[in-house]
Amino acid sequence: MSDDLDKILNDTEAEKQAKLIEDETTRRSLHIDEITAQRLAEERRNKVSGFKLNIDLESADDNLPADSERTGGEPAPTQDGNHTVDSQKSVGDNSSDTSEQPVMIDDTKEETGKGKKNASRSSFGCIRGIIYGVLVLAVSGLFAYFGVVGGLDLTGLFKSDTKVPVTLTAEQVKDVDEVARVLKEAGVIDQPMIFSLFCKLTGSDEGLLPQDEASISPDMGYKAIINILKTAKREIVRVTFPEGMTIKEIAEKLEKNKVCSASDFYIAMKKDNLNHDFLKEIPTGDKYKGRFEWLEGYVFPDSYDFYVGSSGETALKKFLGAFNNRINTTMRAKIKSKGMELNDTIILASIIQWEAAKLDDMYRVSRVLHNRLNIPERFPRLECDSTLRYIDSIVPLVNGKRVKNTDYNTYIRSGLPVGAINNPGLDAIDAAINPSDENYYKDCYYFATDLKTGETKFSKTLAEHERWCRSRGIGLYG
Repeated sequence: MSDDLDKILNDTEAEKQAKLIEDETTRRSLHIDEITAQRLAEERRNKVSGFKLNIDLESADDNLPADSERTGGEPAPTQDGNHTVDSQKSVGDNSSDTSEQPVMIDDTKEETGKGKKNASRSSFGCIRGIIYGVLVLAVSGLFAYFGVVGGLDLTGLFKSDTKVPVTLTAEQVKDVDEVARVLKEAGVIDQPMIFSLFCKLTGSDEGLLPQDEASISPDMGYKAIINILKTAKREIVRVTFPEGMTIKEIAEKLEKNKVCSASDFYIAMKKDNLNHDFLKEIPTGDKYKGRFEWLEGYVFPDSYDFYVGSSGETALKKFLGAFNNRINTTMRAKIKSKGMELNDTIILASIIQWEAAKLDDMYRVSRVLHNRLNIPERFPRLECDSTLRYIDSIVPLVNGKRVKNTDYNTYIRSGLPVGAINNPGLDAIDAAINPSDENYYKDCYYFATDLKTGETKFSKTLAEHERWCRSRGIGLYG
């Protein structure tokens, strides 16, 4: 029994000794010498300091200086594995144990160079991006502009419906670019390049025919314009305009005969591309503001051949061209030799045209009008019914009464009216230049015409004139 107890005690003592030996071995394996302990303590302090520095940097302003400026030229702490190590301290503090401490190389200059290169590349990339964006916007805007204006030009939307004459020669129609140029100059299209491209892509550049003042309006669109330019035969109509017609009557007759619309004719008279020399002799200014139509008297009455569907400009050019040929420079020089102006001569001729029923009477009426104009202190007003007739033809009556007009009414206006009252023929114009030199009419200051019989009575006194008018029921007694 005692032997068993001794054995148990011995075994227990052996276990205790083994445990002590094991603990000593473990302690020795975990023992840290003084130098190592100092190094580990320093590393822990640096790690805590670096952690605080990182926290401060994250909360700082983005515009703070670079690392070298922030630390006064000293490089910032760097990361090495699991430890934060200051590069200068890691080199100088542990000189006694360099085998265990990694040596940090100062690569600040290298990193600064790389930073500058990266910054330069970044700046260039930004500039290149901006330039690219601007170019994209410019090209997009250009395409959008041409898309809109090209579309409007192609379809004719929101464009004028006023027809203009277009003339193309046999040589010009061979080149679609030349055709586009002519159309552009005429005001039919705005985008000749797009028109040319459209014709080439659709094959419309083939089969274009020469044109003699083809009437085309900008609102037609490319397809309709091309169809007109491929049409050769055009209907011609002859229209006669008697002497003494007003512009209003001429415009209505042009429209009735399908030459052009009345509105197109009026629009043509307002354009500034009329270039005959005689037009410069038509006075303008405040004195003539009351004139109804500035070309009244110059739209020469005659017979003309027109293309059906012409432009108002084409029709007007025919009238003005005829006036220029008939009232040529020789006749205009003769007018000046008589101490007269072209404008006054045409106004006077228009009154003669409506006041005289016969050719011979035109020259006698002219004599009476000249007699009165030559003595304005005695006969300040012409008192011609024809001027009242013109006012009534232009300005509608109001409640059956004539609207007061001091520009044309020669019963209240001194001298000639502000403008012609119709478009006189050659006979009336010649009579205005060459009044009768018959002795009896040299002293006549009154005349009246019985439109029923065509008889014109010339009187030397007012009493004689009124007596004859009363007996015929004309004039003031009508």
